[in-house]
Amino acid sequence: MESNPIITRTDFLRAAFGKTCGAVCLGTASLSILLSSCKSVYYAQMPVLKGRAIQVSKKEFESVDKKGAVTMRPFILVEMKGQSHPIYLRRKGTGDEYTAVLMKCSHQGNELNAHDGYLTCPAHGSEYTAEGKVTEGPAEKDLTTYRVTTDEGNIYINIG
Repeated sequence: MESNPIITRTDFLRAAFGKTCGAVCLGTASLSILLSSCKSVYYAQMPVLKGRAIQVSKKEFESVDKKGAVTMRPFILVEMKGQSHPIYLRRKGTGDEYTAVLMKCSHQGNELNAHDGYLTCPAHGSEYTAEGKVTEGPAEKDLTTYRVTTDEGNIYINIG
């Protein structure tokens, strides 16, 4: 009759993951450095609810670097108190046209991740255009979109 040798948890972990753990740890550290260098997403600082529209200043799209140079953000996120999900507000080209899309996945209601020109669902991988059209499932329905109007200094997202 053979006896089973007793192995400690540490010995088991070393045997099972010893050669791959170093690579995984190194990869994780490298990934965190890479991700920390990514641009952050900008949230509108002073959106105002005016009747059935959210008013956002066009200046919210301006970004000033350390040297004082002004560049234009391709999109911003708009969040109001009591709102379940942010709104993705994107500038179309260099003109005065904008699109506004609720960042709520039509598959299971998760909050989407914003990118320049598209949105993704971190839960199941659905993808949408900046205009809210499904490009990759499992979602089958397009996103909720809002009519956008502008005046000289402001953008109005008509939510009602």
